[in-house]
Amino acid sequence: MKKYLNLNTVYIIAAIIAVGFLFVPRVIEIVNLRVQGISYVANDVENYHNNAHPIEGVYTIEIDLNQLENNEGKVLYDGDKETQIYVSKVIIHNEEDLEVSFRSKGNYSLGGATLVSGVKHESSKNGFTKSFQAESKATYKGDTYKLSPSGSSGLNYHNGDEFGFYFTFPDEIDLEEESRVDVTVTNLYLNLWAKKR
Repeated sequence: MKKYLNLNTVYIIAAIIAVGFLFVPRVIEIVNLRVQGISYVANDVENYHNNAHPIEGVYTIEIDLNQLENNEGKVLYDGDKETQIYVSKVIIHNEEDLEVSFRSKGNYSLGGATLVSGVKHESSKNGFTKSFQAESKATYKGDTYKLSPSGSSGLNYHNGDEFGFYFTFPDEIDLEEESRVDVTVTNLYLNLWAKKR
């Protein structure tokens, strides 16, 4: 009887170890995904395919220059709540330059990730690169001005990135007469990552 109990104990321990070997890698993957977010998927070039392509469309948002903080959170692009681009901050530098920053939010899982952004994210065997692709114009009192990129981040946020533009005010700007500027963004990119089979 004593040998039978010891043999059962050995079988139970062996079963626990076998189950552990099956589930531990998956648990580690899930923990890494929760901690690193979308960058975990994007940086894993061995296990995920990457594809990025431009999406059609012209996206416009109205910026109120008298109430800069009220612009934060305004949605520029809304892809069924799974991917979204919204205003993260609006700053006036030196009373001449307006900086509008956008935050891109995507979704991710162990199966892959999706992010619509002004930045094209690519991965290869040599590493991870990003390139600013979006273009923007501002319309003020019927006149249109081209905006310059102010910068972009990598996938520094848990679920996306950030990009922005500068707008230098024309000499004739009068905030009392007109305090609204329409900012139009084109050439957004759909960044996709899919699990390799």
